[in-house]
Amino acid sequence: MILLPGQPFVSVVILAYNHSEITKRCIDSLLLHTPLESNELILVNNGSSDGTQAYFDSIPGARAIHLPQNIGPVNGFNVGMDNARGKYIALISNDMILTAGWLPNLITCIESDSRIGFVSPGANYVSNFQQINLPFQTLEEMQLQAKAYNVSDPGKWEERIRLMPVILFSLTERLREIGGYDSRFYYGEFGDDDISYRYRRAGYKLIYAGDTFIFHHGSVTTGIDQQQNNSLQVSRQIFFRKYGIDSWAEGLPNMQLVEALQSRWMPKASVSLLAINCCIGATPLAFKTFLKQRGAEEVRLTSLASEEKYMTDLRTVSDRTLYYETMSDIELLLAGEQFDYILFEHGYPEFIRSGNSIMNYLLPSGHLIT
Repeated sequence: MILLPGQPFVSVVILAYNHSEITKRCIDSLLLHTPLESNELILVNNGSSDGTQAYFDSIPGARAIHLPQNIGPVNGFNVGMDNARGKYIALISNDMILTAGWLPNLITCIESDSRIGFVSPGANYVSNFQQINLPFQTLEEMQLQAKAYNVSDPGKWEERIRLMPVILFSLTERLREIGGYDSRFYYGEFGDDDISYRYRRAGYKLIYAGDTFIFHHGSVTTGIDQQQNNSLQVSRQIFFRKYGIDSWAEGLPNMQLVEALQSRWMPKASVSLLAINCCIGATPLAFKTFLKQRGAEEVRLTSLASEEKYMTDLRTVSDRTLYYETMSDIELLLAGEQFDYILFEHGYPEFIRSGNSIMNYLLPSGHLIT
């Protein structure tokens, strides 16, 4: 994509609902660490009732959009997306504090591979194994620690099944291509899971930029919704009805199995991995990341599943995806192949009771992890 004359390079979208003091910290940090000469700043006031409107209007060069009422975080970000003119877009909540190097790092990451859909950094307060623990007591110390930490390092980039967007950084046209956020996830919860699934299913990778730290105050608005509207469980059910998958139970990596791999990995440039019944593939994808970070130049992942509902997502992360109904199908599908690693996440006891020997598919130097 070529920039048009006068087109901003990055559209930075800040979404705020009340909490003007926190919002000021966010924007102060943004203006300190982000060049705006070739970029644009879009401020979305999501129906705030405090001094947010006057504050947004006071920021030189910014485009302020004032919504008459709170339409929820996902719809608020969609308003920012609709108004963005930049090649790239960064969606940021007002409870973030930006740090030195955040934008160059994310640009370097996303421009490393045209197949990347969006990237997101780590933070002090975030789930999904995206937490980065830096030692600090004050925000001033945090900024110093972040400046030292935020050195671009491809070795800290990880492909993920889903991302919690501390910042959602994407090509603007790519975010529009997949339709932005689904407005059904009004409260925000599971909207991140949903947009991650749609990026992947459209053929794009999700990359966690573990070389970049952002400060997160924690959810300053969604906590009320969780208490008053049971929004976590409501949104979880919306996601399940849409995909037939429980993103928590079936979409998270089993880190105990990843830890088991740590004591059994073999230095090898080319590695073959057979993953059996690993739901949508979060754990084998974590295996691939671990092996590549330790020197494997190529990790060939074959995913074998007995439930059709997982096939769509397995295809987004696997080199080959195979479906079986009976144990005899496995013999036909693998036809004597052998692998460096076999990962068996669910159903291993049933497999053993069937009389099948999984060891037949393991190289003499290989490892079985169940």
